[in-house]
Amino acid sequence: MITGRGTPVGLFERWLKQKPRPKPSQGRSSGSLFDLAPPEVTAVAPSEAPRSAAVGQVAGRPNSVTASAPNASSGGVQQLSRTAQWIGPGASTNIGGQLIPGGMLYVGRGLRAATGSGVEPALIDPTLTVRGSRPDHSGATMSYWPTYADINPQARAAYLSWLAGGRRDPNAYIGYVFLFFYGLERRALVDIPRDSSLLWEVPHLRAEVQRLLDLHRSNSSFCGYASRFLDVLDLQGSQGGSGNSKPPALDLTRRYEPPIALAVEVGSFAADRKPVPADWALAWAWYHPEIHLRTPATRCREEFATLFKARYTKSHQDGITVRPTKKQIGVEYYAASAGIRSASLSMKIPDVFTAAVPTRQLAKIVDSVTEDLDPYSRYLGRNPDGRHSLGAAALLPEDLAGDPGPEVAQLRDWAHQLADAGEVTAGSDLMSRWPTKSPDRMAKNESVTLAQLLGRHGYGIEPDVRLGGPAITPATPVVVFRIGAQPPQAATPSYAAAATLVHLATAVSAADGHVSSAEQDHLVAHLENALELTAGERARLEAHTRWLVANGVKLTGLKKRVEVLTVPQRQAIGDLLVAVAAADGAISPEEITSLTKIYQLLDLDTAEVHTRLHAHLTGARPAPATGPVTVRPGGKPDPGYPITPPSATGGMHARTDSEADGVEGGVRLDLASIEAKFAETAAVSALLADIFSDDGREPRPVPTSAGAGAGVVNEKSAPPATEPALTADSVAGLDASHSALVRTLVTQDTWGRAEFEELAATWQLMPDGALDRINEAALDAVDELLLEDDDSDAFTVNDYARQELLR
Repeated sequence: MITGRGTPVGLFERWLKQKPRPKPSQGRSSGSLFDLAPPEVTAVAPSEAPRSAAVGQVAGRPNSVTASAPNASSGGVQQLSRTAQWIGPGASTNIGGQLIPGGMLYVGRGLRAATGSGVEPALIDPTLTVRGSRPDHSGATMSYWPTYADINPQARAAYLSWLAGGRRDPNAYIGYVFLFFYGLERRALVDIPRDSSLLWEVPHLRAEVQRLLDLHRSNSSFCGYASRFLDVLDLQGSQGGSGNSKPPALDLTRRYEPPIALAVEVGSFAADRKPVPADWALAWAWYHPEIHLRTPATRCREEFATLFKARYTKSHQDGITVRPTKKQIGVEYYAASAGIRSASLSMKIPDVFTAAVPTRQLAKIVDSVTEDLDPYSRYLGRNPDGRHSLGAAALLPEDLAGDPGPEVAQLRDWAHQLADAGEVTAGSDLMSRWPTKSPDRMAKNESVTLAQLLGRHGYGIEPDVRLGGPAITPATPVVVFRIGAQPPQAATPSYAAAATLVHLATAVSAADGHVSSAEQDHLVAHLENALELTAGERARLEAHTRWLVANGVKLTGLKKRVEVLTVPQRQAIGDLLVAVAAADGAISPEEITSLTKIYQLLDLDTAEVHTRLHAHLTGARPAPATGPVTVRPGGKPDPGYPITPPSATGGMHARTDSEADGVEGGVRLDLASIEAKFAETAAVSALLADIFSDDGREPRPVPTSAGAGAGVVNEKSAPPATEPALTADSVAGLDASHSALVRTLVTQDTWGRAEFEELAATWQLMPDGALDRINEAALDAVDELLLEDDDSDAFTVNDYARQELLR
C-alpha cells in the first residue's frame, strides 16, 4: 500500500488489468498498441498566454525548444522563453548562470501539476532566487515532498549545482534525485501519451533512469520507484515487441518482479502464433512467479542458463507456441511525484506469462537442469574458488562438457596413453595429477569425481570406489582402461558376483604361490557369459582382474576371516560358485580345479564339488545338508545314472532334452534354478566383500536365502543385546529402522565412517544403502543432504537439515 500521495517512500503496488481480447483482424500495428489514461493536465501560462495553451507551445508563437527530436547540433545551449518548456534529451541550457547539460528538464513558468492542484514540482522557475554562497548540499532544509518552487534558495543552489555536474554525484542528496525524477515521470505519463510523435524520447528517458538507478541503488526507496518506472518505459517503448530485442538479464534482486518488457515480448509471440525462442524462455522461467529456483540455479547461473537453453531446444526445437488468452497486459503505476497520482497502462497484447500449460513445460526443464547441476553446485558451495578445477569439471552434466580446459586435457591424454599401452601405474602418479586433501589417500568423493570425469572421456579406472574398490593411496596399483558400452556406475548383482568370485579365485590361486593367467582368463570369460554382463561390465571386469593380479590379494588373516563364517554361510558361497560354473552347462577341468581350491579354503568337503556340479547340470539340486545324509537305502541297489559322455573340449556336458530326441541344438539350462541362485548374489557378495576388506573388522552378518542358511547370522558380529528400541515416529517418511538411525545421527555434528557403519549394523542396515536412503529422504523433505561425505573417513551432519527434519 502507498502510505501517502506521491511519497517517495513506501511500497509500490502493481497489478494487471483484464481487457477485452482483440479481434483476429487487429494486428499489433493497428493504431496505438497501448492505452494510457493520464491525469488531466492544465497549462498555466503568463497573463498574456491563454489557459488552453499546451505544454511546449504558447498562443500564437512557438517556444525556443520544440518537441521534435534534436538534430546533430542539439547539444548547443537552448535559449529560454518565459513560458514553461521541456528541454529535450541531449540539450543544454543556462539557468541562474550555470550551464546545465543533458536536458530532460521542465524550465519556465506557468506549468500546473498534472493533478490540477499547484505548480508542477519538477518545474525549474529561473526567476526564483538562488543563493549560491551557502548551498544546502546535505538537503537539511528540504521538505518531504520537494517542489522546486517551494524549496529555499540554498537548496535550489545545491540542486542546480548537482544538475550542472551532469547528475553524476553518487553521494548527492536523494531528494534532489527525486526532484529531477519527477520531471521524467511527467514526460512519460502525461506528455508522451498525448503525442505519439514523442515516442522517440522513451529510450533516452529509460537510459537516464537506468543510469540514476545504478548510481543510487543503495537507496531502497529510489530503487523501488526507478525499477517500476523502467517497466512503464519498457511498456511504452516496446510497441508490442519486435522479436529482435534481447531478453532481460537474469537478475537475482528482481526474481519475483517480472520485467514488463518480458511479459510483453512473450505475449507478442503468443499473439503472432510464433514459438518462444530459448533465450526468451530462459528469462520467462527465471522470472516466473510460480517456478521455484533452487540453489543450483542461482549459484551456478551461467551453467544453469546454458543447460536450460540446450534442453529447451532439445525438447521443443524452435520453442513453445503459446495460445493467446483473453487477459491482456497492463500495469498501474503509482508515481513518486506529488503532482501525479497514478497512471494506468494497458496493451492489446495477451498476458500469457502464468498460463498453465507453458508453466508446466518450463518447470519440468527447470527441475531437470537443477537436479543435474546439484552435485556441481554442492561442490562449489564447499569450494567457492573451484569453478574451473578438475573436481568441478567432473561434476558438470555431460551437456556442459564442451571443450576441456588444459588440466582436463592433460588428464585425458595421460589416461589415453595408459589405456593404449595396457600399463599399470602407481597411485602416486595419479595423485600428482588430481588434487587431494590428504597426501596419504584419496577421499571417497575425490575418487568418485575422478571416475566421473574419466568416464566422460571414455576411460575407466580400477580400483573404483563406486563399485566397492578400496581408497587409492600412493602405493596402490592403478589400471586405466577404455570403457565399453553402458559402463556401470554402480555394481549390479551380476557384476558384484563376478568381481568377488574373481577376487576369491585370485586369492586361492595365489595361495599355492602360482597365479595361472590361463586359469584367470578362463574364469573371467566364463563369468562374462554365465552372468550375462554388459559390454561395459566386461571391460571393467577384465581391468579389475588385471588390477587384482598387480595388487596381489592380501592373504594375511584370510583363513581366520573365513573361519568366523557359519557353515551355512560358507555353503552358500560354495553353492553360488558351483551355480556360476555350471550356468552354461559345460564344466572344464580348470574350473573343477579352481572350485576344489576354493572349497578347501572355505573348509568345505571337496567331494561336494562334483556332487553339486552334477546336481546343477541334471537339475536335481539337493538341498544343503543340515544333518546326517542317507547315501543309499538298504536293499537292492538301484541301477544308477549313465555317465554323461565328455564334450569335445574334454569337460563335462549336460545332456539336453533336444539331444535326447535326436535333435541338434545348444544346452538347455535350468534357468529357474540359476536365477534362484543368482538371487542370493547380493548377500553372498556382501560376505565376500567383508572377507576381503582391509580394515581388520570381522565380517558382518548377511542373511542368505531359504535352503542356504536362511536367517543364520554370524554370532560374533550379531547386534548387541542392548540395541536401542525402534521408534514409531517416522522422520521424513522413513521406516522405523532408518528413522531411529537418523535420531541417533543428529545427536552429534560429525561421525567417523566406522562409527556410522556400527550404528547401521545396530539396526540391521547396510551402511551405504542407509546413507543413500537417509540423504534421499532429506533432499525430498528439505532440499539438503543430512550427511555430507567430505572425505573417506568422516561425515558431517548438516545443521539446517537436522533442524528441519526434527521439527
